[in-house]
Amino acid sequence: MSYSLRYESPRHEACCWMPSHLRLFIAIDPPRETAVEAGRIIERLRRSGAEAAWVDPARMHLTLHFLGNNVDESELHGICVAMDDACRHLPPFEIAFGGVGVVPDPRNPRVVWLGVCEGQEPLGQLHAGLGERLAPLGFQPEARGYRPHFTLGRLRRGRPGDPPASQALVAEVLALAEVTAGRMRATKVALYSSRHERQGIEYDRLHAASLRGGIEAS
Repeated sequence: MSYSLRYESPRHEACCWMPSHLRLFIAIDPPRETAVEAGRIIERLRRSGAEAAWVDPARMHLTLHFLGNNVDESELHGICVAMDDACRHLPPFEIAFGGVGVVPDPRNPRVVWLGVCEGQEPLGQLHAGLGERLAPLGFQPEARGYRPHFTLGRLRRGRPGDPPASQALVAEVLALAEVTAGRMRATKVALYSSRHERQGIEYDRLHAASLRGGIEAS
């Protein structure tokens, strides 16, 4: 199989250029209902007064593998082949999103996340399958185990007066521990690049691989 890669905007309009080195990651796109619910959660957390950089929920991705900040364009073909091969062996599956937490712990919250409450096992299998095929290309998985989640915000380093706000944030997080945030049937995995523009970070989809396990080819 040959690949003709086109650099796409989020609206899928082909751009006229592609940088020679890319910041790449492989991810699943969440449904709109999850982005909407994430927006509501972020607004609730924002009212705690904690100093944080909150994400734009419309631009969230469920990351499977981060490939690096400086990946050579020549690696794209091999990455696409690895993605297609891994996805060919797994069928589509259900994912449900929910539960808010912090890392590393509530006493020292640095990152706020929205988790996955159904579909962890097939997500783990997909992550492992991709990792096995990406490793020979030089892309090694993180040493820590894979825990699928969306990052909602990153707290800024504490200053005098911050602890009460952080405590208020943690109280809200604990109240959202059982919140639900939509569900989806995962059928595709996408390769994205990200780049810094004046208006912020832009994401470009370079390739999509379909989950085909158990599906008869037409």
